[in-house]
Amino acid sequence: MHRSDIILSSYQNLVAYIMQTMTIDPYLSYLTQHLTPARIQHSLGVMQVMEQLAPIYELNPTTARLAGLAHDAAKELTPPQMIEIARMIHFPLNDPSDCDPLYLHGPCSAYVASHEMGVNDPLILEAIFRHSYVGDGPVQSPVFCWCLRFADMLEPGRDWHDVRSSLQPMIFAGQMGQAAYELMEWLVPFVESMNIIPHPAQRALRRKLAQLFANGANGVNNDQLPV
Repeated sequence: MHRSDIILSSYQNLVAYIMQTMTIDPYLSYLTQHLTPARIQHSLGVMQVMEQLAPIYELNPTTARLAGLAHDAAKELTPPQMIEIARMIHFPLNDPSDCDPLYLHGPCSAYVASHEMGVNDPLILEAIFRHSYVGDGPVQSPVFCWCLRFADMLEPGRDWHDVRSSLQPMIFAGQMGQAAYELMEWLVPFVESMNIIPHPAQRALRRKLAQLFANGANGVNNDQLPV
């Protein structure tokens, strides 16, 4: 098959998938008006991975799909718009990192999904809120939250081949805790390599997972993982 045929086939598959999604997810019409095509493609990729993870981790497939689709609903708001939402929802802006869109887009996307898109499932909103590694306290489903983080990393458009090849077998084998530990061991140095200060919550999460899983530690059950 010629390269042009491969590109055409991939494009046709993407179009077919989008058309299928549009018949199932009315939320896509909102996102196509507020996100760039590249962000839409990323969101569809995350949704696809959430579909694949749903049977492995016993997630409701419809809930998993919608979380993947809507997880970046506020990603392309301006920083002042995100700050305004943070203040409306009383999200603490105590650390300089709290104002960074890299971290703040999770809480803001949960707000947009709820108030603009009509998503009312607390499980979805919680996972979207926490997928950017901010917030504290227990969650309803650590498994659902980690699945969304994994899907965000594993979606096919990401150019993170080394970490994907390392973590994907673990994740798809149900080894969630070990994969979460390995992910944080990669993510914090990766963020630093981009001259971005890791959020204090990321550092704290990395320490917690290291205590549970490093050096042959036994860890905990998936539904007890720190988030």
